[in-house]
Amino acid sequence: MYHAFGVVMVVAATILVEEVLLGLALECDSSKLEPCVPFFEDGGPLPSPDSPCCENIQGQHGCFCGYLKDPKSCKYLVTPRVKDVGTACGVETPDLSSCSEYQGTCTQPSV
Repeated sequence: MYHAFGVVMVVAATILVEEVLLGLALECDSSKLEPCVPFFEDGGPLPSPDSPCCENIQGQHGCFCGYLKDPKSCKYLVTPRVKDVGTACGVETPDLSSCSEYQGTCTQPSV
C-alpha cells in the first residue's frame, strides 16, 4: 500500500516538474528587438531600464545567439552598441565569438 502511494507521488512530482519547465521555456521572438533598433545605432542615447526596448529584451537574453541566424536581427546585434544597450537594460549580451551561430559576419538569406 505504502509502495503504491510512493510511486504515485513520484509520478505526480515528475509531471509537475515537467509542466513547470515547459512553462519556463524561453520564447524567442526577434520582433521584440524592434524598439531597440534606434539605440543600437551609434550616437543616440541609451534606453532607460523601464523603456519598451529594455522590457522586451529582458526576457530575450538567452535568444541573442539564435538571432544571429536572422540577417535582420544580426545586423543590429553585431554593432558595438549592443553591449551598451544590454548594460543599460540590465541584460547580459553574449560575446559573439561564443555563439556557434555566428560565422564572423551576418549571412544573407539564400534566394
